[in-house]
Amino acid sequence: MTVNERHFLGFIRFALFGTDYPHGILTRAGWKEQLELAKKQTVSGLLYNAASQLPHDLRPPQQMLLKLFGRVVYYEKMNRMLNERTCEIFKIYKDMGYHPILLKGQEVATLYDHPELRVFGDIDIFVPDYDERLYDWVQKNSEGTNYVPGQGHLMNFEWKGATIENHLSLLKFYNKSLARQMEEIVTSELDPENISDFVTINQVKLEVLPRTLGLLYQIVHFSKHLIMSGVGLRQLCDITLTLHRFHDEIDSDKLCRWFDKLEMRQMANAVAAAAVLYLGLPPEEVPYDYQKDSLDEKEEKLMEIVMDAGNFGYWLKLGKKKSWWERLCKNLKQYFRIYPYMPKEVRTEIWLSIFGRLK
Repeated sequence: MTVNERHFLGFIRFALFGTDYPHGILTRAGWKEQLELAKKQTVSGLLYNAASQLPHDLRPPQQMLLKLFGRVVYYEKMNRMLNERTCEIFKIYKDMGYHPILLKGQEVATLYDHPELRVFGDIDIFVPDYDERLYDWVQKNSEGTNYVPGQGHLMNFEWKGATIENHLSLLKFYNKSLARQMEEIVTSELDPENISDFVTINQVKLEVLPRTLGLLYQIVHFSKHLIMSGVGLRQLCDITLTLHRFHDEIDSDKLCRWFDKLEMRQMANAVAAAAVLYLGLPPEEVPYDYQKDSLDEKEEKLMEIVMDAGNFGYWLKLGKKKSWWERLCKNLKQYFRIYPYMPKEVRTEIWLSIFGRLK
């Protein structure tokens, strides 16, 4: 990890927890790299929050600070709109008799000191009681969807300026035995008609996953995107703030059993260690023993993978115009980097990536 990357993580810690800020004076080139890292990792709002609180002699040049400010004004506008659409679509789904559950995005934004500064994404909704009536509604009331009934577990569509992503199952493992384990966990843990955990957006209470299952979901979602292409620092910040806010509500024994069933204890340990070492999470706020399998600095390697790939592997995908062989080699490199953390799922994805391509 470079000196500038470590400096950057210092700013993110400062924005998240108000810890001591990095005291080094950055050159114009150094600040330019900080802004590029923030964009790549989709945490420009956090960098602005940190930079605007620095002593004047440590702040970025005025032009760069104004550039950051322009970004966050846009984020504020979009987050206001997405919050409105989230409440509206929940009411529509409930009026149709469904039991929607809000995932990540607008839910975890509420954990930040300045929710409006979190870089926005889709509105993600788990619809456990989905049926074809919902597909028909989407076809009639949106710009359409590429989803084909019975195929896949995600239904994306554009609606009133927002991208809605309906999750028809909570998480998708490619390995069949892991997929069964995940399905059993969700089935045993979740009663959509009796959700007791909520988030409040625009004075409206919206259902979210039970806290322990919600944390599992975030860590698995983070891990799956790391395998496929990469994932940005924003998602690791989300997990860090979830641990910070809800660690007392997490069932540690249950969570650890789930990690073992899904064969992802190494990943869960590295995620927790990275949150503590790099993002400033107090170690006592990790609701499980994360040090057992972190003896070979897996947390540092994990953070390097996150910093290399950027948000959902965007920087890896810049080579998408290259031949399928070059892209396959790039993906295989990513698979092998993640292999020590989730070997069973990675093996399955490598198999599908190679032989699915050759079919």
